[in-house]
Amino acid sequence: MKCVAVLIFCLVACSMASVNDAAPVERKHRRARDIIYSYFEVSAGATYSVSDYKTKSSKNYYHDLKRDEMVYDKDLYYNIYSFEGYSPWLDSKAGVILIRRIALYLSFGCFWSIGEYRYKLYSRDKDEYSEDDVRLRPYWGFGIKYYPLINEQNPFSGFFVGTTLRGVFLNDNEEAWEKYGMYYEDGETLIELEMGKIWKISEHYSVGFSIKAAGGFGGNTESIDGFHVDKHPVQDEDDVTLNSKHIGVAITFVRK
Repeated sequence: MKCVAVLIFCLVACSMASVNDAAPVERKHRRARDIIYSYFEVSAGATYSVSDYKTKSSKNYYHDLKRDEMVYDKDLYYNIYSFEGYSPWLDSKAGVILIRRIALYLSFGCFWSIGEYRYKLYSRDKDEYSEDDVRLRPYWGFGIKYYPLINEQNPFSGFFVGTTLRGVFLNDNEEAWEKYGMYYEDGETLIELEMGKIWKISEHYSVGFSIKAAGGFGGNTESIDGFHVDKHPVQDEDDVTLNSKHIGVAITFVRK
């Protein structure tokens, strides 16, 4: 019995010693570099685009040259400018991504509006002028993108949604507008919504695709009613406030 008691005592003593000698587990503290990562993205694609600029007349009188008299029209518009075509574009985004889910970025890029441009001085005019042209549209902006799932075992991992606000420069429009006596500003604000999916090809790099839809809102106009555009045109339920619409697809390369 004495031997058994000694053996039990030795086992208990060894067990207590191993517990006391074990180093305490340190709590892992998250550092900024464990939460914030760099984010970079390059995309290339094409969109189908339409644009429609026109101004509601506040006087509603049209000079009928054939009859040489002023005609009243409550739905009179003037300085009518439109475009329909396609737009190949390049886009880049650079910023940070928080906990690999929420990307905040600046966006820089350009697209080319290729198609038919049409001009009409008044909505009552029979004559309409058109020309085929290619016009460069550089832009800059900022936005946010959200990756809800980051578990690679989930088949929906890499899915994302995002939105970007951009300022677009309408290069070459000013020369054409002056040709037909139109005085819109040569820039607009573009709001883009997108969704898509990426697949990892290495630890930090992914490739995928996105579907984009965007709407553009023109800036203020420069002159007064008459032959030019109102500074603050009278708004009407028939006014076109969404000046341009775009829908397209893109191939996306992401580093995060």
